Amino acid sequence: MDAQKGKKAQVAIDFLISYGVAMLIIAVSIVAVVKLGILNPILSPVSCTPSPGFSCGFFYITQNGILTINMSQAIGGAITINGISCSSNYNQSGDFPEYGNVYVTGNSVYYPAGSAPGSGIDMYSGTSDTFEVYCYDPNGKAVGSINNIFYGHLWLNYTIAGSGYNTVTQSVATFTSSYV
Repeated sequence: MDAQKGKKAQVAIDFLISYGVAMLIIAVSIVAVVKLGILNPILSPVSCTPSPGFSCGFFYITQNGILTINMSQAIGGAITINGISCSSNYNQSGDFPEYGNVYVTGNSVYYPAGSAPGSGIDMYSGTSDTFEVYCYDPNGKAVGSINNIFYGHLWLNYTIAGSGYNTVTQSVATFTSSYV
């Protein structure tokens, strides 16, 4: 009888050791994946989807919520930039930003340089300009940690050259960027 108990105990110990080693290997693998950053959110796609007549060049958002974006337009003529806005959401009617520079003005508080980039400057069809603007979310300026992701929309308020007072405010791009 003691021999059978000893055999059962040996089988139980073998079972525990085998599965214990397997669990240890799995735990070490999980730690390695996390430490190496294989599941890092930076691997999320960075993208910019422009509206018709516009295109995105390079762009990035800094930890203090400043979006730097290079845009070009191909509307067919020059446009005069009156204001730029960046927000995480559209307002309830879907035509303006919900946060920050909601009327897409040239008010200097919405721009890191203290004045609207390109304000009153013509942007010619087929050319590009680089703009800096603060992005906003429900908490104010869209600040974030390095590698976190910001989903946003960019609006331009512009006047079409030669059209008199034809001023347009529209969302010209939707983008996803990781903070740098």
